[in-house]
Amino acid sequence: MDISVLGRMVFSKGVALSEMSEGECVNPAGLPTRLNDGRCDREGKRFICGGCNGFMPGVTLKLYRCEWTDKGGLQHSPILDEIQISNSLCFSSDGDTMYFTNSPTKQINQFRYDKATGGLSEKKQVHMGSLDVFPDGSCVDSEGYIWNAVWRSGSGPAVVNRTDPKTGEIVFTVHMPDSTSQATCCCFGGKDLDVLFITTAAETRDKTTEPHAGAVYAIKLPFRGTLEARFADFSVLS
Repeated sequence: MDISVLGRMVFSKGVALSEMSEGECVNPAGLPTRLNDGRCDREGKRFICGGCNGFMPGVTLKLYRCEWTDKGGLQHSPILDEIQISNSLCFSSDGDTMYFTNSPTKQINQFRYDKATGGLSEKKQVHMGSLDVFPDGSCVDSEGYIWNAVWRSGSGPAVVNRTDPKTGEIVFTVHMPDSTSQATCCCFGGKDLDVLFITTAAETRDKTTEPHAGAVYAIKLPFRGTLEARFADFSVLS
């Protein structure tokens, strides 16, 4: 079972993570929350995922690591808490650093990622967004730079920023070719991994002013991405 299968089960059937995996209930209050972002670590050993609080004041969720047990089943456990909207989950090329944002804080942070245990430590701010933007989904390119889709939700056309994780400086920006304002995530694809694909949303957008909201965009770039790991079933591989 890989990440694509896990994703189909979660989204197409409306199955909660805690219904598929051993561990605490991920939505104990039964509120209208959802899985919002997730990614495998570089070894494909764990699927790291978190949710969206449904934009309800005072409601927070947790970030979870999901992995296979020796018995061949799935188990999940929390690694961060007090999260409103999980986003920007991605890993450095060597897999030792995890990037993450709790979007309402407008901060992209990095953590030391323990590949043996899946634990996090040494939190550090990488980048702080401006007043009218929210960092959404991210990926990492072959040079270790972070590409972050910026959600502007009507305050202007969305962008995708390439950020130096060492300095927090934005060194390159992809501007949307039209008025679409809700960029949600980005990833590299194509034969040479030099095409950036950008997903967008259409939440409360007026189609007369943002006619392509919700579309997927693609742009060829002078940068290359890296291959992402799939969620490996180590009980089968071992």
